[in-house]
Amino acid sequence: MAAAFLAAACSSSSPSSTTSAGAPNAGGATSTTAQLVAYTQCMRSHGVPAYPGPGSDGQMQKITSGQQVGVGDAQLNTARNACQSLWPYQALTPGQQRQQLADDLKFAQCMRSHGVPALPDPVAIDGRVEFVISVSRDGFDPHSPQILAKARACQHVLPAGTGLPSVTVTS
Repeated sequence: MAAAFLAAACSSSSPSSTTSAGAPNAGGATSTTAQLVAYTQCMRSHGVPAYPGPGSDGQMQKITSGQQVGVGDAQLNTARNACQSLWPYQALTPGQQRQQLADDLKFAQCMRSHGVPALPDPVAIDGRVEFVISVSRDGFDPHSPQILAKARACQHVLPAGTGLPSVTVTS
């Protein structure tokens, strides 16, 4: 899920390419990191001793096969099933997804009014809502201090405590 420009600016939303789909449980970045640590410990205690924990940036390495962590796919899937309730990025219900789309659309409109006319509307993908930004197509660096400042200026249109929206960056 590539890089997350808005998520990097203190979002509690799902980071892009380093995690699975979905939205985190409420509680912000610190809570999410604690949940990721608990998930990692659970995975290790369920037979995946080399399962990586979150990095210093709070992001998780995307694990797509047991081979990446020194176990078979069946063992990895068994551990994932046992630890699923600890994974902070759960898929949104249809109602939550509609509400987040509406909230993130308000955010997009605010960003456009603050000088980011190429910001695309948010999209629903696999039970989560995110902005998909193409640096080449949309023409701006979502990691730039100017864009992050505009994102913080527009954060007031989002529900309190939700953090900034999740973004996937493509080339």
